[in-house]
Amino acid sequence: MPKINYNRWLTIILFLSFTFRTVYMLVPQFNYFNKVTPVNYNALEQKSDDRTYSRLAFGVLKFGFPAKKDKFSMYAGFLYPYIVAVNLAFSNNLIYLFFFQIILDSLTAVLISVIALKLLNKVNVSILAGLLYALYYPNYIFPPRILTEVFFTFLIVLSIYFLQKGLQGKSVKEFFIFGGLLSVAALTKSMIFYVFFFIYLFLIYKAFIRKEVTKYVVFILLLFFAIQSPYYIISYMNTNKLIVGSSNGWYMILTGTYLPLKGDEPKDPEYEIFTDHPVGKIYKLELEQGWNEFQMDSAFTALGKKQVADNFRNHPFESIEVMLLQVSRFWFHMPYFIRPIPGTGTVVAAVYKFVLTLFMFAGLFIMVYKRKDRFSQICLFFLLIYTSLHSLVYSSLRYSAPLVPLLVIFASIGIISAYEYYKNPDNEHKS
Repeated sequence: MPKINYNRWLTIILFLSFTFRTVYMLVPQFNYFNKVTPVNYNALEQKSDDRTYSRLAFGVLKFGFPAKKDKFSMYAGFLYPYIVAVNLAFSNNLIYLFFFQIILDSLTAVLISVIALKLLNKVNVSILAGLLYALYYPNYIFPPRILTEVFFTFLIVLSIYFLQKGLQGKSVKEFFIFGGLLSVAALTKSMIFYVFFFIYLFLIYKAFIRKEVTKYVVFILLLFFAIQSPYYIISYMNTNKLIVGSSNGWYMILTGTYLPLKGDEPKDPEYEIFTDHPVGKIYKLELEQGWNEFQMDSAFTALGKKQVADNFRNHPFESIEVMLLQVSRFWFHMPYFIRPIPGTGTVVAAVYKFVLTLFMFAGLFIMVYKRKDRFSQICLFFLLIYTSLHSLVYSSLRYSAPLVPLLVIFASIGIISAYEYYKNPDNEHKS
């Protein structure tokens, strides 16, 4: 059997990832979503969350910080508007940002392959993982849009790469780079702020109880907050309050735990917000009383906390049902009730991801249970925490995009292990 040229395969993975994402962006016929969300290069003509990030970026250019309606905004990630603003500083044509994101996502595919190789030292697993991500069509929608998913996913994968290096080499430096990158990621999507603390406590347990990790990981917390500090300073200067995360977190929880709609989006098929929904009532107050973003956030927080407590106190089983529905939406983008009949593409993508998920479980079983691999244990913990947190919010497939790298890494291990077992059924597989 000829020796596999691994570096050549990394080049192929990079090329395929870049090429297919570029074709998706430039050729409408290749874009399954073209009729609903065609690629729009004009920063002044964006819709939905793309428009929000575009406005925040224009705020960066005008005031030096993310702003909507000429006021400081913490509605979305703090860092990403600065990246968008770099493009807007010289052009309203977003093709430069989109190509930057295509390059980042292509590098993510290469990093995935490298992580998979270091994990099991099998070139076929590594190549398969890289190819699965390079050819994962559902993620093609993100590079040619003003969304955080590509940049955020790249940061997560890069942090995981350094975590792996730290665990294998027992190097303090790599652990600090891991913590620093997670802090930058938390400035992009606030959800990772809460995930970080669970991971941090897990590392502390590994360091002081299991003696498997250097005790210097305790200082990662200081680095994490040092990187976060500019955000806290700017937010305090503009609001006189210390606000952690973004200002729409409890909006998502208030939506995701609203039992009459089974946690579905509070909008009709034409995307008009229901006025009798708690979210709709707050938006009505915004219009009638001129509430600002932070007054609305306070209302979302108060109503959200009360709703969650009432749900579990009075409707525990229905609450659990809705949480499971959110996990299904998070991973497979269904079921929804304002759009009860999913499109063909949604069904195909859900089935494909479901198959990959089954193989991921197999790969995790091999690495976590059989091999007792520490890196895999932390990855499993990360998957569980990130998924669990999304059981309380209105979820969609987009929010699980940062987990696709771990999905394809461990699915590749499961697929190759299943193939090797099939080829040698009489031998107990020891991958």
